[in-house]
Amino acid sequence: MTVGSYIRPPDDVYWHFKRLKTDSQVGAEYTSWEDGCLYRVNSARRICRVVDGKDETTIDSLPARFPAGAHVLTGSGWGFHMHISTFYQQVIARSGVKDRK
Repeated sequence: MTVGSYIRPPDDVYWHFKRLKTDSQVGAEYTSWEDGCLYRVNSARRICRVVDGKDETTIDSLPARFPAGAHVLTGSGWGFHMHISTFYQQVIARSGVKDRK
């Protein structure tokens, strides 16, 4: 699969699933207003495009929960906002630093 062939679902799909309660996300389906395709959240929390009854995984997934201190952005943007020091401590610092000697 080349870089250009990854499926990126439209933002309305991500926001529809993200706004559902966490326990209602897996198995949920939504037809995008932007591209008209049907999307579903699989058991690994990946957003899949449904084509001929089969799930094609996209590059988007839904986190089970955001890191502590994160504030979910709503509206036109997507992602989360948190102070850089909190992000560094919780996300970047875990990337194998303790394995080095």
